[in-house]
Amino acid sequence: MKVTNVNGIELDYEVAVQLMDEEIREKIHAEIAPCTEQVFFSAYEKAHEEKFGEAWELSKPNPVL
Repeated sequence: MKVTNVNGIELDYEVAVQLMDEEIREKIHAEIAPCTEQVFFSAYEKAHEEKFGEAWELSKPNPVL
């Protein structure tokens, strides 16, 4: 399954999940699941930036896996 980050870059959802902060991932899952992979990914991007004050690596225009 492919998802698109805030910059329009397509990423593999399963790989992205493995790189997510566990605390944020679990919190979002508890709040919005069930939902589509894209909705979850987008919510994670926003939550990561709010928690750490910067874009998640996979949210950047040239993400590095």
